[in-house]
Amino acid sequence: MNAAAPPSLSSSSSSSPPLPRGAVACLALAAFGSGLSMRVNDALLPRLAGEFALTLGQASQVIGLFATAYGLAQLFFGPVGDRYGKYRVIAWATAACALTSVLCGMAPGFDALRLARVLAGATAAAVIPLSMAWIGDVVDYERRQPVLARFLIGQICGLSAGVWLGGFAADHLGWRAPYFLLAGFFALVSVALFALNRRLPDAARPVRAASDGSPLRRIATEFGGVLARPWARVVLGLVFLEGLFLFGPFAFIASHVHEPSSSRCRPRARW
Repeated sequence: MNAAAPPSLSSSSSSSPPLPRGAVACLALAAFGSGLSMRVNDALLPRLAGEFALTLGQASQVIGLFATAYGLAQLFFGPVGDRYGKYRVIAWATAACALTSVLCGMAPGFDALRLARVLAGATAAAVIPLSMAWIGDVVDYERRQPVLARFLIGQICGLSAGVWLGGFAADHLGWRAPYFLLAGFFALVSVALFALNRRLPDAARPVRAASDGSPLRRIATEFGGVLARPWARVVLGLVFLEGLFLFGPFAFIASHVHEPSSSRCRPRARW
């Protein structure tokens, strides 16, 4: 009697739903815009400081406030994505990013710009975490890593391009131009995301039923469970340090490079 061999992973049929062409690519483009919005102000700081008669530290508030709103808003978008569908929420968040970018570009003063950057950080917070969560929901484990890698290329390219765009605009276009360029880019990507969301199969649009109890209490309970794990605390601590350096000293590198060499390399006085 011959025993049937268990099927291998390579021979087993994929259980992930078929995705329309471009579904992940559009998420990568949205992540590109999010990364661009995150880093575009680094090289703009000297221009902003001169435009509004501020110190470099005061001008850097447009970066710190964006980062704070970006981090806190992720607590909100997790339950919202579960309730209404992650891909749909990403599409709406990308459209909101277009609106907040326009507000940044039209800001009449620095206070208005700071408020607009807070809104921009809050709307951009949905894109990357929900995209990674959606890929985890709909892509089989065996294929998930290369799909995530292709998606993250968009974010990495956006972080790099943001510094370049900010520097180029500071010298040639003015500080408002990058925000309007971002708004147009986000608007185009949001249209594509809404179109693709309508073409997604039902299995690729998982939605959780609303649970009983306060959403804030549920968030606190879930995070309490995460913090109860020792390795989770280590990972969160390392991510905190990564964000501290990413949004902290790194943001001033472009400003110090922008300073004239004569101000950095003055000869010492002889006594």
